[in-house]
Amino acid sequence: MTEQSRKPQISVIMPVYNTKEEYFREAIESILRQTFKNFELLIVDDCSKPYIADIVKSYSDQRIKYFRLKENSGAAETRNFALKKAMSPYIAFMDSDDISYPERLQKQYDYLEKHPEIGCLGTKVEIVGDSAFNMCFPKPTNHKDIELWLLFDGCVFCQSSVMVRKEILDKNKIQYNSYYVPTEDYALWLDLVGLTKFAVLDECLGKYRFYSENISNRQKDKQIKKGNEARIKAIIKYLSVHDLNENIWDRFLQEQNLTIEEIKHINYILPKVYNKLLSKTYSSQEIGKLFKNHFRKLFLHTHTLYGHFLLIKSPLNKYFNIPLRWRLFCFITRGIF
Repeated sequence: MTEQSRKPQISVIMPVYNTKEEYFREAIESILRQTFKNFELLIVDDCSKPYIADIVKSYSDQRIKYFRLKENSGAAETRNFALKKAMSPYIAFMDSDDISYPERLQKQYDYLEKHPEIGCLGTKVEIVGDSAFNMCFPKPTNHKDIELWLLFDGCVFCQSSVMVRKEILDKNKIQYNSYYVPTEDYALWLDLVGLTKFAVLDECLGKYRFYSENISNRQKDKQIKKGNEARIKAIIKYLSVHDLNENIWDRFLQEQNLTIEEIKHINYILPKVYNKLLSKTYSSQEIGKLFKNHFRKLFLHTHTLYGHFLLIKSPLNKYFNIPLRWRLFCFITRGIF
């Protein structure tokens, strides 16, 4: 057996902090049961209670590599520690309370081997748990749709479904940023925008456990706030629109009522964003689909005559083909009355 054949081809990264034993064991065993065998499972214990170490030691599989941090460092630093220890060309992320189907690693490995242009690959996952709802996300599966979704809508990927090429992270010095916890995974995907292409396998290859104690539930408001910050900074960086006002842009995307000065800013900045996206090979139809509804609803949320005067005169009506009938309707019902 050669050195190359002995080297693991996938490093599965699994941080853990006081995860319920039943969930933790299910997560570990779902990886050990993978049809793809040539991997290492890096379990990084973020200074949990002793039972976590006992659970790991109960498995004799040599592919498991266990590390315990000396002090609690948080989700981002725990994953960064694992990234530094990873030896494989591919990194598969796995949370300690989720489940991967047996074919997950094999299907992702095969896809990435056949598509060298793809650097970040997710899958759809089923949402399960006592607070679960009937959904198998995400929606977009091709690169352009994923990139636009990440920049202007939110997180596409379930972290426990993602596999990335390690060389992209290393070359660009990308790692998790503690500032964005508890949405540090979304911030990392945003850091990859413009550096590689994205894809999602259009089948469920795992289960995301959604329950009252997990971070997505306990820190929902903070997650939204940090996600908005990360998204807007990524837009500014990717499109080089450094005069974009972060607060106004966020309010515009959330379809909130804007002041006169804020409407003026949108009239100024949105054509710049539009043209920058055109230069990134997005079509006018794709960009129109992205922003038309936001701009259209701005008419509904404006309640001053001068605000509607600015909107009716806006050059953005040409970009998004806003009907004159709609503009006049909103002018009468919102501006006058």
